[in-house]
Amino acid sequence: MNFVCAPAAEIPQALYDSLAAYRYEVFVQRLGWELPSQPGYEQDQFDHEETVHVVARRLDGSIVGCGRLLPTTGPYLLEEVFPGLLNGLPTPRSPQIWELSRFAAMPAKGAEASQAPDYMAERVLLQALRFCAKRGVTHLLAVSTPPVERLLQRAGVECQRLGPPEMVGGKPVIAFVIAVSEASIAALARIEAAALAEEAPVRAARGEGLHVLQELQALAYEQLRAVNAPADAPPQMPDNAPSTTLH
Repeated sequence: MNFVCAPAAEIPQALYDSLAAYRYEVFVQRLGWELPSQPGYEQDQFDHEETVHVVARRLDGSIVGCGRLLPTTGPYLLEEVFPGLLNGLPTPRSPQIWELSRFAAMPAKGAEASQAPDYMAERVLLQALRFCAKRGVTHLLAVSTPPVERLLQRAGVECQRLGPPEMVGGKPVIAFVIAVSEASIAALARIEAAALAEEAPVRAARGEGLHVLQELQALAYEQLRAVNAPADAPPQMPDNAPSTTLH
């Protein structure tokens, strides 16, 4: 297993194309999101040369996880799509505050589920926090659901809500901030160490990591619906969409 965490401009074109194909497979084909993307290639208005991507790959090169990091000094999801979740707080805009979105952790289509490394969601998040910590980032914004918030708290990640939940597609959605702290990183590092030491016995806990992924994915679907829907149209969730995800 290896990880890449770098701006798009520094990622080899072949890897970036594989990432876009992976995102299309996960978010469009498997989750059914209606995204304005080219067939087989998913990207949106937040993907540009300075966007930082986290990519998790097996030794054979296949992608099994990803995440997107955006500084709040430029356009980002919470600001443009879900500002109401800030509960009247000023829109965060600081080089020390970034946003995590397009988070996924699952094997590509056709791969055996048992081949997916345990705790991959937590390991991708760990890579994101380590990248941010090295650059002086102190907090990560995220939009998700209360179950994801509770799961991160149980994992030992320091996070805090920014406001009360709002109903989106019939589900409560919240904005919260993740502390890029020694405590958060240490908690995730312990989980990663356990996964590396005991890949087989850790299967049961892996379900929680996939639960986080699903929360992130379902809410990212709501993001696109909110962007594309008329201003007076209520957001909707397809019947087969996952019930848990992080935007």
